[in-house]
Amino acid sequence: MSERDGNTVILRKARSGRAEHQARGMSPSKALRLALAQTADALYDMPVAVAAVEQVEISQTGLDRELGGGGLLILLDGPDGARGALRMDLGLLGALIEVQTTGRVSGRATADRAVTRTDAAISAPLIDAMLARFEAQLREETPAHWAQEFRYGVMMEDVRGMQLALTAPAFHVLRLMVETGDVAQPGALTLILPAPPETPEADDPKQEAVLARTLEACAMGVPVRLEAVLGRIKMPLGEVCRLKPGDTLPVALDKPMRIWLEASEKHVVAMAHLGQSDGLRAVRLLLPQSERAALPTEVAEEAPSRIAPKRVAPDVEDAALSEPGAAPPEPSPSDMKAFADQLSE
Repeated sequence: MSERDGNTVILRKARSGRAEHQARGMSPSKALRLALAQTADALYDMPVAVAAVEQVEISQTGLDRELGGGGLLILLDGPDGARGALRMDLGLLGALIEVQTTGRVSGRATADRAVTRTDAAISAPLIDAMLARFEAQLREETPAHWAQEFRYGVMMEDVRGMQLALTAPAFHVLRLMVETGDVAQPGALTLILPAPPETPEADDPKQEAVLARTLEACAMGVPVRLEAVLGRIKMPLGEVCRLKPGDTLPVALDKPMRIWLEASEKHVVAMAHLGQSDGLRAVRLLLPQSERAALPTEVAEEAPSRIAPKRVAPDVEDAALSEPGAAPPEPSPSDMKAFADQLSE
């Protein structure tokens, strides 16, 4: 029993200490609440009590919901071209106008109306002074924060124009429900400021090496389709439609049994020699002269070469590799006969 009571006392003290620490700390919601109340009192001797405050983070898609509902829309100018927004509903705007014209808040219901440039000019001193106090109070807790140097910019006519002006990918939103004057007239204020981009973590050389090995393994495991091309024929569509069993098609070959290995988009990868292996049709890759020179001597002597005979000038395979779409020269009758004899074996 005594042990359980002791644990309860410890938990109660822990909660009390945490609450006291949070009360001493200056969060953005607390800073804005104090900044609005202090500014209204200093400028207009107008009591403002914040009944509720909420802080959330939204993306671009959530701006429509935050800016809708009518009221005064103000585009805020920030550092380095950053932009924020402030929305003041008609209840708070009406109390602000009344206290400057009659000296008090009457508490009468605010009629639904369109805001004007005069409304924006009347609210500008309150907005600038509130943002300055908000920034100063946050600076005491965090010297570099996301609410620095934002000031009154210009009044926006509609929500769509405000959405086009706000280009940041994410925003901090602070919503305040307030009561103004001795009659506690309800009102609302919403502050929207861009959220700073996340700072990338320092590069880890070990992690980069693992990533490079993983990427290499994935790349080398990707299937690639190669096509062995003996030659290509261009024919009108009408002739193709008239083809029937038994018709022959002339295939222009630069050399008998030589083919092109092509990847997608007719990209020539290598030259090969058509033949047989264990009774099956097979292709034998022919090394380019540059790759053949890089091989050891004993390997290069056994490796098949793709150097053209001296009677062919220039090298047809070299032209095919550099110009995939180039048409090969017409084969001689003896070449065609040798090719046909090998295919019939």
